[in-house]
This record gives sequence, C-alpha cells and structure tokens, in this order.
Amino acid sequence: MTLGPRELKAWEASGGDREDDVAQAKYQEIADRLRDEIDTGELRPGDRLPSEPDLVKSFDASRNTVRLAIALLTNQGLVVTRQGLGTFVNEPAVPFTALLSRVRAQPSGQSPAPIHPQVSNVDVEEETSRLMVEKAPASPSVAEKLEIRSGELVVVRRRNGSIGGVPWMMMASYFPLDLAEGTALEQAGDIPGGSIKLLAELGYTQLGFIDEIGARMPNAREFAFFGLSSGTPVIIVNRTAYTNERPIRLTRYIYRGDRVRLTHEVGGVPAR
Repeated sequence: MTLGPRELKAWEASGGDREDDVAQAKYQEIADRLRDEIDTGELRPGDRLPSEPDLVKSFDASRNTVRLAIALLTNQGLVVTRQGLGTFVNEPAVPFTALLSRVRAQPSGQSPAPIHPQVSNVDVEEETSRLMVEKAPASPSVAEKLEIRSGELVVVRRRNGSIGGVPWMMMASYFPLDLAEGTALEQAGDIPGGSIKLLAELGYTQLGFIDEIGARMPNAREFAFFGLSSGTPVIIVNRTAYTNERPIRLTRYIYRGDRVRLTHEVGGVPAR
C-alpha cells in the first residue's frame, strides 16, 4: 500500500506511529538519499527504485517508514508507482514555452543588484538576507543554461531572503569559473555596483537576458526553508544573461508558490 498526500499529511500532523520523531526523521532521510541519487543521475528517468524489502534492509527501517518516504517523493513528482511493477523515477516534464513579451532594447534602468526584486506592500516590514559564496559542480540544469559541461565548477552566490521574519525567496547566481575565478565574484560580501557592472568591467558586457518561469514541487532544502506543508509548490525563475558570444550568468529565484505573485510591467504603466 502507498500512502497518498492526505494520508501522509495526516500522519505528519499526528506525529506518525509515535516512535516519536524518529520515524519521521527516518523517512525524510530515506527520501533525501533517493532524491540525491535522482538529482545526480545515479537513478535515471525510467529506472526502478529498489523494492520495499530492499529499502527496509538498506536503511534498517520499517516498511511503513519506507512507504512514507516513497509517498513524499511521489508528492514531489519525482517517482511514480505502477501497480505490480514497482516504483520508477519519473520522466521529467518537458514544458511548453509561452512567450509573453519580447523587448529588443536592453533595459536602461537595471538595478545594480538584480538579486533583489522589488516587493510591494512591505513598506513597514524589514527585509533580511544572508549571502553565501562557494564553488560547486554545475548540475545538469545549470550546465545547460550556461552552455558548459555538467560537473564543471561554477562560482555560486546564494542569498535567502525573509520579510518580516517570513521566508519568501531563495536565490542563487551561477557564474562560469573562467569568468569568475580571481574576481570579487568569488568573495563573500556585496559587490559594489553589482555583478552586471563587474562583468562589464571584465570585458563581458551583458546585452540581454531571458527569463523562464515555471513551477514544481519543492526539494528538501526548499521545503525546510519555506516551512512548507505537503502539496505546496514553488515558483522558479531562471534568468540567463548573455553577451554576444555566450551566457555569462544564471540567476535562479525560488519563491513559495502560495505567498508570492510575480508581475511583469511593460510600457508606461502609471505608478500605483
């Protein structure tokens, strides 16, 4: 038997089997391990997950705990259970692209720090954020946007934002290592004038960018940061910036789907 979203949520709310929080932590651990194997390609689309008895043995867990882990991955759209056959890694959805607008001119009034979208109705609320900088291998999705090989090192600048104590945005900007190495992009702290200005000074003038907006179920880190319950999606905005020759930056914004509305203003819209 596989637990559905309602059963999983009810179990979480009630404290589960009340082998206290141990079972809950265990099923999340199992789900995280399997999710990591899917993210890294160790488990590929169409691959069959280990059977319930195998997972019970591998993780020294109860069958019910394993079922909860599979239910969590199912709710996140990562796996699908086929009656009598087992549980398989889902084929990633190939989205249609709907072009809402195309502006040929480079925006003249770009913020020097594009990591901070403008937020309405928060005049009295304090916005806080934390910046982290690291080198990391490019995931397949990052590598595709930056037109590099999967696993190549990139410089990543991460910032998580909260408004009035409410988490609202996770942001990560990815820079090819050959552009960023030895520059202020590798250093912790804000960049005077922003990364667009710095890249231009390094000879990589941004001529434009593409925004791609989509939604999916959250991974474990997003689930924890936003304090989500089962069934709440996140909104993803991928902004890829280009020179004439190549992509130079990917900025990925992640928003809690039930707390954020994205707007796009074009032309002479009166101030409101």
